Amino acid sequence: MTRKMSTISATGALGHEPIHPDSFYEGIKRPLDFIGADAGSGDSGPYFLGSNQPMNPREWEYFDLELLLVAARERNIPLIIGSAGGAGTTRGVQDYIEIVREISAKHKLGPFRLARIHSEVPLDYLKERARNEEIKPLGAPAPLTVEDLDRTDRVVAMMGVEPYFKAFDMGADVVIAGRSCDDAIYAALPLRAGFPKGLCYHFGKTLECSSLVGTPSMAKESVVGTITDDYVELEPMHPAQRCTPASVAGHSLYERTHPYTQAYPGGVLDTSGTVFEQVSERATRYWNSRFIDDPVYKLKLEGSGLVGFRALTIGGVRDPIAIRSLDWVLDDIRQKTRDKYPQLEPGPGKDYQILFHQYGKNGVMGELEPIKETRSHEICIVTEVIGRTQEIADLIARFTLYRLLFPTFAGQKATAGGIAMLRDEVLRGQPAYRWTVDHLLPVRDPLELHQVSMMEIA
Repeated sequence: MTRKMSTISATGALGHEPIHPDSFYEGIKRPLDFIGADAGSGDSGPYFLGSNQPMNPREWEYFDLELLLVAARERNIPLIIGSAGGAGTTRGVQDYIEIVREISAKHKLGPFRLARIHSEVPLDYLKERARNEEIKPLGAPAPLTVEDLDRTDRVVAMMGVEPYFKAFDMGADVVIAGRSCDDAIYAALPLRAGFPKGLCYHFGKTLECSSLVGTPSMAKESVVGTITDDYVELEPMHPAQRCTPASVAGHSLYERTHPYTQAYPGGVLDTSGTVFEQVSERATRYWNSRFIDDPVYKLKLEGSGLVGFRALTIGGVRDPIAIRSLDWVLDDIRQKTRDKYPQLEPGPGKDYQILFHQYGKNGVMGELEPIKETRSHEICIVTEVIGRTQEIADLIARFTLYRLLFPTFAGQKATAGGIAMLRDEVLRGQPAYRWTVDHLLPVRDPLELHQVSMMEIA
């Protein structure tokens, strides 16, 4: 008899807009062995990790967790949540545990055993490692240094499947984990059950973003995946969606630097020999995916540090003469700001930076924009000031606002400069953070940086 294990993926980012429940309710009619959900990513930038703030409204996270937790406990199957709170910090894990407690009390779901897995890494530990060995970069430009860590507020290590193994070895019914490899959330239980490693990781890869694996493209709809010793099969639960060889193979390429290989903690998934086949109108199977073990187990480190405080102004220009002169006007404002505040040093990492974003010209690509001639009849100017303090950011933003209202340029025909500002107002934005750590740390034990503990939810 063919062994198989099935799961449902209802969201690629828990709490990042609520799950659409109709396809989820359709999916949980199937025989399922566990439910999984990824709750975070570095895609939203370094702010959430560095500031330790939640990525999503609590209301949305509560909605998604309630849907998943109630379904899992009613069926007495495991629930696995990774990268809790968005960045996977200790605060994010604890916030989710509190939501689980509330939902459990509301629906009288207890008792059950909940495992929490933390992924924050002490900076002092990393500094000691950086002093004594080379910690190689992944996306960073150079090996990790103590100076990098001095500019860092918080670091998490992206866990693989092994912390999940330990949680279930300890008897977990529900797992709330910190920063996690997305695919490990779905690969862990099949791997623990002995299914082929290549299929398990590819199973995780194609399920991590739920309905993005289907066609036409939809978000927040559910997909049911089944793994056997011979193949994986995926079927979307939304009636208008299909999983085709093209859509499944296409999602296998998602967020990859190489078309056939993807690195994980502990090795590399190789899909160069994978075969995809349509097996019904809405379902696709694949097989022959391989996993190549790495002799050195490495964990990805993500770290973020504060750059400064942000202030914004917004304006628009439609005057064609002003548009032709706009680059000159903005350079002139930078110079006038330096002249007015000589005691403040401009530049990255200094007292302030002025960033002019010209939407309608090169606001998206900046200097990389290949079209150099401005063809827009109007341009939106978003002025972003990053200051060493909020007071400096506010001051420089207000100065640039007035200079934009009253510039002087060749061919000018009006007293003002033809630039209309969105009220005489400076807007405060979130503090600015940057990625300071994007490196690979070798570890002797896959559990070395991840603490697993158990608690009873009664």
